[in-house]
Amino acid sequence: MDKKNTVPMLEKALDILEYIGTSETAVSLPELQANLGIAQASCYRIAATLVQRGWLEKCSGNRYEIAAGVIPVAEKARFRLAKYRHLQPVMNRLADQIGFSAKFSVLDGDEFVNVCSAQCRTGLLSFSRPGFRASLGRIATVSTIFLSEMPQAEQKRIIDDSQQNEFRKQLQSYRKHGYCFIGGQPGAEAELPFDTLSFPVRSANGLLLGVISFLSLPGELKTEQENIARQIGRHLKSIVNAL
Repeated sequence: MDKKNTVPMLEKALDILEYIGTSETAVSLPELQANLGIAQASCYRIAATLVQRGWLEKCSGNRYEIAAGVIPVAEKARFRLAKYRHLQPVMNRLADQIGFSAKFSVLDGDEFVNVCSAQCRTGLLSFSRPGFRASLGRIATVSTIFLSEMPQAEQKRIIDDSQQNEFRKQLQSYRKHGYCFIGGQPGAEAELPFDTLSFPVRSANGLLLGVISFLSLPGELKTEQENIARQIGRHLKSIVNAL
């Protein structure tokens, strides 16, 4: 990342907020200094400023914790399903052009959320309704793509040990092909009764905005995945432009 236009002291303040915000307990200044490489005087002044602004609070033992002052700032970024309603016309066109039912999912903490679904004219299947949530710990095409952006420590925390091998297999395939596919099995009692094919949706600077997924009866998407992968790029632009 180009840092010539960044503010070093502000970066240090944000490092402190992120470190304390992800810590399970309150944090001392020596711990911040040791783990973030911030000088003692700078660390003290930053912490004191954040306390004054109500973003940190000082606890017993000269330790610091996130304070309620950050809530008004973060409130705007809270997940709101309604802001994705305008995607519906774009998703409808995409589903019809590709020929398979589709959904768009976004990340929310340790879960992914279906925010928009569209059924193609010829399709008999549709995804879960908008608002449906699933844990990233569940092996799925969508979770694999979101987890691929995370550090290995986070991946191990979220994925159960019994599923690590299957996750690594899915992750390897995704990184090789640029998309993630899981085939379904026929039969009403099948654990996965449909094929799912998912692609990352990225901004112009490469930021992962969400995941677009297609659904079919077992075997249908398996034979079409490479064909869809070749043409999906131009379709994803319409999603990015609508976000």
